[in-house]
Amino acid sequence: MKIIYADYRESKDFIDDNTFVYIDPPYRPLNITSSFTSYTENDFSDKEQIELAQYIDSLSEKGAKIVISNSDPKNSNENDNFFDDLYKNYNINRVKANRMLNSKANSRGEINELLITNYK
Repeated sequence: MKIIYADYRESKDFIDDNTFVYIDPPYRPLNITSSFTSYTENDFSDKEQIELAQYIDSLSEKGAKIVISNSDPKNSNENDNFFDDLYKNYNINRVKANRMLNSKANSRGEINELLITNYK
């Protein structure tokens, strides 16, 4: 096993058909007030989400098994198909997740998150 800490784009040379890849990017905000989109000073906007999806496509073509997690925009807007469209060629699983951190106690609780895979 090899764990590499780097920008995700630097991992491509290490990935082949014997690789399992889990990607947990900054989640897309569910609303205006949930604006955490970066672990560093650089934002992770929809543009970066699209670039990541293109990168994931290239890893999938190499035969790697891939799992991506993200927020489910349908929690706040049932018509928001951003990830459904972006990952239309993948398996999109909506899973329940408990949210214990929120400044408003009545907003804590169960929501859907996405687990997107390139395998069944």
